[in-house]
Amino acid sequence: MSIILYPRAAPSDRLRVWVGAFKITQAPGLSWFLNDQPVQPVALREISSVRPDSMLPAGDPASIQRAFTGVYEFTGLQPDTSYRVTAKVGGEPTTLETRTLPDAIPTQLDRTFNVLCVSCFHQAEDRGGLASSIVSQLKATSKPHLTLLGGDQVYLDLPTLKDFPDDLAWLANKFERDYTVNWSEPLAYANVLGAAPSMSLPDDHEYWNNYPHPSPFIANSLSTDGQRRWREAAQTVYKGFQLAYPQSLGEPVTLDVKPLTFFFADTRSHKHIDRNFTMTETAGKRLDEWVTHVIDQKLFGVFVSGQSLFSNPASSFTGSVGDYELPNYKDYGRIMRSLERIVNDGRPVLCLTGDVHWGRVVTSKDIRTGRTAFAEVISSPTSLVSTIGADQFKKFKGALGGLFGKKEPWPRHSDPDPSPVFLASDALQGRFQCSTVHGQRGNHVVMLSFRQHGGGIELRVKYWPLNTDPIIGRPLEVGPIDLTLA
Repeated sequence: MSIILYPRAAPSDRLRVWVGAFKITQAPGLSWFLNDQPVQPVALREISSVRPDSMLPAGDPASIQRAFTGVYEFTGLQPDTSYRVTAKVGGEPTTLETRTLPDAIPTQLDRTFNVLCVSCFHQAEDRGGLASSIVSQLKATSKPHLTLLGGDQVYLDLPTLKDFPDDLAWLANKFERDYTVNWSEPLAYANVLGAAPSMSLPDDHEYWNNYPHPSPFIANSLSTDGQRRWREAAQTVYKGFQLAYPQSLGEPVTLDVKPLTFFFADTRSHKHIDRNFTMTETAGKRLDEWVTHVIDQKLFGVFVSGQSLFSNPASSFTGSVGDYELPNYKDYGRIMRSLERIVNDGRPVLCLTGDVHWGRVVTSKDIRTGRTAFAEVISSPTSLVSTIGADQFKKFKGALGGLFGKKEPWPRHSDPDPSPVFLASDALQGRFQCSTVHGQRGNHVVMLSFRQHGGGIELRVKYWPLNTDPIIGRPLEVGPIDLTLA
């Protein structure tokens, strides 16, 4: 039996390993080895069927082929150290070579802490496996220590014009198949998932476009019962493939690589249908606690979310047809005021996200002090999703332009939106003026490289266009961005 192992993000003294087995009828028995020595890891999720019996088609569950996944933790390890994890099924070994996270950002000039940022991957538009190929070929000095999967790792609501049966078992089966392709196919996301320990956040396509709000293009979302069945199936499969165990769905995750500390905010799973909040009250309290941790421990905060904090509210029409932005929700001001506490302590905040199908780097200056208070990096998309009608028009327009001048290498993609003039102008009272440092068009991944220096952290941002043309695909470096103390 063939299984797959991927590393998942964990504190520097441990490894977490995701295991998957597909198209089988019962959970395999696993024997674990660490550096060839037998070991018994902690089961954060015991390997089990992704779909419970209630989501299987009619018949004997023992005869239905499906996916089985688990997450296991190995503790008492050394930071920034290579380990060999082997899982045997019936004597057949599968081995993962991976590293624990470092416990601190390097200070040496020739070393950095590297974070790979990806989001928005439509596998049908990357059948050649370009994303996996580029990531697997990164030089040793550019290898990621951590990968951030910023949302839309799958597009469960595609194809857009297909009317899905409003049936829980059918939906769960369809969603599981979508995940299985992306997680197991060599030309899908395999090399991205295996490159480094990863942390996942969901966005709307882990559910449906503009979740939890109805979409005019998705019939199942137009009724309360249809939404409930779709949500139940999507969340069940998400837990099998992406959930950051031991956390529960929607619960924030924090991770320290000093003096950096990350706050991973699931701003999608528990969004309120009336736009009262994008994070639950409990998650908001966890954010406040993390901010206090940043200040008390004199750290530098990185806020990671599925949507941008540096955006304007969507109009009623745009929000109902496309997607509402974080500023459309009533707790946006609370989130921003909480992060402002870090700035008031003299420490800039870095924000990371995806979602929007273009890349951008923005900084925001505190008009009171003249210092950089916030910075945001957007990485999106890894592989642009198809848009029926609009894509054909853009391709035609690009081809027509090529007859009379320079051909557009990314005819289906959009240019980045301009940044807001002021970040969260209402909540933060026009204090933080924004400016766009860089805009990126086309499919890409982003590598963030951090290094400590005397006053704080130096950040370099490298955009890797995913294109076979050596000129178009040439990486572009942005920065350095100084995250320094006031």
